[in-house]
Amino acid sequence: MSETRLGPPAPVVLAMLVCDAIHQDPATRKCTILGTFSTISARKFPVVHRQLGVHVALTDGHGKSRIKLMLVGADEKQPPLFSGEGTIEFADPRVVAELNFRLNNVTFPHPGEYRFQVYANDELLMERRLHVFAVRSQKPPDA
Repeated sequence: MSETRLGPPAPVVLAMLVCDAIHQDPATRKCTILGTFSTISARKFPVVHRQLGVHVALTDGHGKSRIKLMLVGADEKQPPLFSGEGTIEFADPRVVAELNFRLNNVTFPHPGEYRFQVYANDELLMERRLHVFAVRSQKPPDA
């Protein structure tokens, strides 16, 4: 039996960027994305990443949509490391809505793959992988 989708179609994700910080000009509302990345490295775990940003651009929305961003481990068995949500209203499907999320003090318990997931009205729209690596400290060679 196939599932029938009720209601308007979900918005389309144009971009999802992970970065160090996002500056939004108060006058023009234009965003400056600072330091994009897709990996984090650490010498020991758990590691706390002090600050990061996630920029999401959506279009083709119809009316109000509840948007949620989650950061989960690859197996999704543990609770999310981050979850934040809000509501946006698309007055016109041609509008591009830009959302900025700021995450502070995110604790990564171990190295591995993590994923940012963006949802609209509980429907998964897109995932973005984030690889967290363990870096071995280099010992000086014996003299």
